[in-house]
Amino acid sequence: MDIGRKTRTFPAGIRRILVARDRGCAFPGCTRPPRHCDAHHVRYWADGGDTSVGNAVLLCRHHHTLIHQSEWEVKLIHGIPTFYPPPWLDPERKPRRNQLHTAA
Repeated sequence: MDIGRKTRTFPAGIRRILVARDRGCAFPGCTRPPRHCDAHHVRYWADGGDTSVGNAVLLCRHHHTLIHQSEWEVKLIHGIPTFYPPPWLDPERKPRRNQLHTAA
């Protein structure tokens, strides 16, 4: 589902897909449920990112702020939110995923 650059706000349909995919905050180790999360543009809207499932991840307020204000990066690898820590935390920047919300 993709609405492109038409609007920055994620519509209910995209949010439902994100809830089904991410099952809560996608940041590694976070247990916040979907109702405590916002949709985040992986490629920021201000930088030309589109409003789509393929450019979005659910993040709780704390981790949403962390992504915007630190060197943490998030990418979708094969449709799975994958996080890369800043070099000062992990010089190798090994990818991390939240295993708590994965389907059983």
